[in-house]
Amino acid sequence: MKAAVYDQCGGPEVFRYEGVLDPECPADGVLIRIKAVAIEGGDLINRASSPPPHPSYVVGYAAAGLIAAVGADVSGRHLGQKVASFNLAGSHAELRAVPATRTWIMPEGQRRWHCTSPVLR
Repeated sequence: MKAAVYDQCGGPEVFRYEGVLDPECPADGVLIRIKAVAIEGGDLINRASSPPPHPSYVVGYAAAGLIAAVGADVSGRHLGQKVASFNLAGSHAELRAVPATRTWIMPEGQRRWHCTSPVLR
């Protein structure tokens, strides 16, 4: 899969968009095919001031998408379900694995992903 990664502190110029290994779906989690990400203040502060824990670190706290796999110990989530997710890393990628407890089901009637920022429209 492709992801936004970085290896050192800095501004947006430290990002690279490159191939990384697909995450595995944990038994207590879900694998999400990302459709939209949020850029959080913590993303910016960490990238600017905290060295990443390992090379090719996938940044990002918040993302929404469709469930692509469900862990063996998970109930209340199913394939294709729209969810929002929040965790400490990994949202700026094509796929994200998170504990199911870190996801929130999106309303069934929502037909598309919306951008609410007038700057990004």
